[in-house]
Amino acid sequence: MSLDSSHLPRRRGVVALGAVAVLLCGVALVGPTRDEGAPEPRGQRPSSPVALDAAKEEGVVAPAVGREPLAVAPIPEAVSGEALAAALGEERVVLASSTAVIERIEMDRPWVCAGGQVSLAARVGGTLEPGALFRWVWPGQETGAELHPGVHLPWRAPATPGTAFVRFQVCKDLGGRRVGVLAEQVLRIEVRDCADAASREALEVAVIQRTNEAFLFRAISSEAEALTGYYSWDFGDGRSTVSPGPEVEHVYDAKTPDERTFTVRLTAGKRTGAPLSAMAFVRVRGQPPSDMRLPATLTLSRTSSSAETWRSEVTVEVPEESTITWERVERMTLHWDDQVEVMTLDWRDAITVREERGRGAFQGSVEVRPGELAVTVKQVVDILHGRDATGTEVSLSWASFKRESAPSGEARPPLK
Repeated sequence: MSLDSSHLPRRRGVVALGAVAVLLCGVALVGPTRDEGAPEPRGQRPSSPVALDAAKEEGVVAPAVGREPLAVAPIPEAVSGEALAAALGEERVVLASSTAVIERIEMDRPWVCAGGQVSLAARVGGTLEPGALFRWVWPGQETGAELHPGVHLPWRAPATPGTAFVRFQVCKDLGGRRVGVLAEQVLRIEVRDCADAASREALEVAVIQRTNEAFLFRAISSEAEALTGYYSWDFGDGRSTVSPGPEVEHVYDAKTPDERTFTVRLTAGKRTGAPLSAMAFVRVRGQPPSDMRLPATLTLSRTSSSAETWRSEVTVEVPEESTITWERVERMTLHWDDQVEVMTLDWRDAITVREERGRGAFQGSVEVRPGELAVTVKQVVDILHGRDATGTEVSLSWASFKRESAPSGEARPPLK
């Protein structure tokens, strides 16, 4: 069965759950900034909607724009990886050797109206092996399951309010009916009854694509008369503006190695009360020059994986024409019950730097200590964030710890 996205119809079916292994080599990503914050206790989610990697056990995370308590619940059996794989007629194979890391999934709004549409966008880090493909899978409204290729999904909600589940997968065709799952995250989406006008979004962003990299953005509000008439736009590429009217045009830089998804954020002031906000996603196909180089590259090697500590050697190289100022490390601790803890640290507190090589290049080490590795911990993912000389965000990601198998049922605490 071929998984080539160019031949993948929007059909009924699904792949299953993925796993992320120890990362040997990272890649540089350029994307929107994520606000720093205090460590989030288990049972909460980061400010950017992040769904969790589900390698062998099932669970869900509800995405949202703001910091709110995380609601965690088991995935219904009909939405399990096995059930959806059966609906596709595929044989699911979890590839534990994968080095792909799904860093986050974002929604352009924290919930969706029944029958309405919401945009989802995923960011993948780590090192992708040849043949790796991206796709979204979710239960079909009529039969089986539905599938959509790529890192961006315009998802149509069912007509009935409730809770819906969508999976983002990094997978690989193994031949025949066998599909290898390299990594996966499970997303819970709240579907609301919006028959009442008060339940609808007060502000939305309409996107009109003029060319591959040129867009027109339009603010649409049910409270237009109450707005001040000034709109603050963040285009997700390090640039922003304030417009006196509801429309603004923006052109993205298409000289990148591949297709990128940008998060557009809009804030509109009101004469009284709190300002309104909205999000949208746009995709820009890459048109890289032949001599273009990544802003930074990462090499990771494991030097210790004993019961005492997990230590990894980290080497970051920066091309001579670039200069990067590193700012922070975002550490995500993933649990077998698909809960997540996110902690943001100063990058020098998270990485022990032994040698600085100039322009942001360095050699150092990262440690994960026993106190951070409860029996429920499946994986620890670190994301190093910084900015280049133009202010564009650069990030490198890797897995600092990976437990290959879940604890026994007796050792695992119940979901809360």
